[in-house]
Amino acid sequence: MAIIDIKVPDIGDFKEVAIIELLVKPGDSIKAEQSLITVESDKASMEIPSSHAGVVKELKVALGDKVSEGTLILTLEVAASPSARAEPVEARPSATPSPSTSSVRTETAPRAATHTGTADLECDMLVLGAGPGGYSAAFRAADLGLKTVLVERYPTLGGVCLNVGCIPSKALLHVAAVMDEVKHFEALGVNFAEPTVDLAKLKAHKEKVIAKLTGGLAAMAKMRKVTVVQGTGEFADPFHLKVQLTKDGSTQTIRFKQAIIAAGSEAVKLPFLPKDDPRIVTSTGALELRQRPKKMLVIGGGIIGLEMGTVYSTLGAKLDVVEMLDGLMQGADRDLVKVWQKMNAHRFDRLMLKTRTVGAEATKDGIRVMFEGLDGAKSEGLYDLVLQAVGRTPNGKKIAAEKAGV
Repeated sequence: MAIIDIKVPDIGDFKEVAIIELLVKPGDSIKAEQSLITVESDKASMEIPSSHAGVVKELKVALGDKVSEGTLILTLEVAASPSARAEPVEARPSATPSPSTSSVRTETAPRAATHTGTADLECDMLVLGAGPGGYSAAFRAADLGLKTVLVERYPTLGGVCLNVGCIPSKALLHVAAVMDEVKHFEALGVNFAEPTVDLAKLKAHKEKVIAKLTGGLAAMAKMRKVTVVQGTGEFADPFHLKVQLTKDGSTQTIRFKQAIIAAGSEAVKLPFLPKDDPRIVTSTGALELRQRPKKMLVIGGGIIGLEMGTVYSTLGAKLDVVEMLDGLMQGADRDLVKVWQKMNAHRFDRLMLKTRTVGAEATKDGIRVMFEGLDGAKSEGLYDLVLQAVGRTPNGKKIAAEKAGV
């Protein structure tokens, strides 16, 4: 047995990214390529894999630590000679190594599976995922004369962006901006009565905006004779995809000549938060406008969390924001962030930077959340609504891509 170091591999241009989840602990037996930690940049999350199989001896990082390429994650006990050394695992696609560089490790694609059944549908091009990337690719393939099938889990095209992301959030932000602008007119001598909010009508407005855009995509797909299949797909082999249909739960097998994976992402859910409590939401749940909370917590000081916090603040909620790093919206220009923060300071009861969320419990009166600063100071709060907005994680591991040799 030998002890080797497992370090953060090449993660591109990302530096000093925060660890938001530890996926293993000392004593765990892990496989090669198994994820060890989840790190978060400004708007996305990334899982860092292990280069070797073995038993975790000691973790060298903690929740909230910042890591870069080369940072030591853990020590691993492996069944190898004492001279065995950890080799880098790429956290993103890398250039093909030069033939003359024998020391550079090349990744081996997974062994593809073989599907022996029949197919219910056949096509030239299959696109998995109907977000902005997926539907654009499907439409282009159809324009080039390929028989195209587009697989999507949502009942309408557009993916997260159009259905539960960019578009509905901007529709609500527009309403919030108008409400806030009206308040400024008092200083100009123009007074308006305090606005009353009908959540049902506001939600209907948001849904109307979504329907207009997604309906246009459906018409474009029909015009191009793109076949749309609603359900969740997993590869059976390099030429077959099995889709569990949303309408009845049955399975449909699609045979394709070529495929484009555009599976998108989903919101990261913190493991220590109470499960199945409607008072704890991701951005998707926040967009449903189920209630008008008096007190709201936003976990994560990125753009997504602050967008939804702005909407709820305008609707009457007092906000607390907790962020592990030393500032809001880390990927944005710091001078612009300062201006935004100054203009929106009135929205926040507490803005807790360099602070971790360490626990939460559901009570009759609200969600009690515990915090710990990097200096060890502890605090807590009671909230009507908790929004977890700590980034997004890709859906690529949910589509059985390894069976297609990917």
